[in-house]
Amino acid sequence: MHIAIIADNIADRKQAERLLDRADTALSKSIGTLFVDSYGDQTSFLHACMKYDLFLLDFDENPALAIETAQTLKERCAPGIIAICKKADAPFQYEPAIQGMFTLDKPILTAPLHKLLTDVQLLIDKKKSETELIEIRNETGTRYISKDKIIYAQCNEEEHKIHYCFTDGEFMNCVGTVEDMLRCLGDHAEFKLKTKTLLVNTDHITAETKKSIRLSNGESFEYSFLQRLALTLSR
Repeated sequence: MHIAIIADNIADRKQAERLLDRADTALSKSIGTLFVDSYGDQTSFLHACMKYDLFLLDFDENPALAIETAQTLKERCAPGIIAICKKADAPFQYEPAIQGMFTLDKPILTAPLHKLLTDVQLLIDKKKSETELIEIRNETGTRYISKDKIIYAQCNEEEHKIHYCFTDGEFMNCVGTVEDMLRCLGDHAEFKLKTKTLLVNTDHITAETKKSIRLSNGESFEYSFLQRLALTLSR
């Protein structure tokens, strides 16, 4: 399990690191190895947010940043589960905003932390068992990947190449046509043709205008005049 600690207080950050190090020893047989990175602010980890299974958000100085960061993660379609750390002896003023997310009372105790990690691993395993894997092949190998991990596929018709882009920052280039691309992904409702050669997972669209589309990995694609016209007429 890959975990990101985001805490504005260095003492809290170091304490969480120590507790997770002990949890790694105690729970490794049941949930596997814990890989932990820690950050001091909400912007420093966003470039790598797609690789984490769990985010521990701990903002003492400005609790509103926890909600803001959680919202940013959702907008970027980050796959990790979010847990917000809050003081146990004081009301948390953003309680309505954290419904549907895990919380962890502070000071963090061993038993609640271990339960959180176990629950998160159960959710990860459940999601894996329920997720249909898509097979993508090229000349050097085969990758089996869930549809939510595919951001887009784009075909270069002149070179008969398809470029697949994934949430972990990796990509695959395969020989094929637009028809091959559609056979691979077109049966899944999440994937829509945004141009005649660009097939996008709509769950990874963070912004769209008449002129362009922006995706969760930061890439943008501009529409031609005819594409903009077609998009306008379809609305």
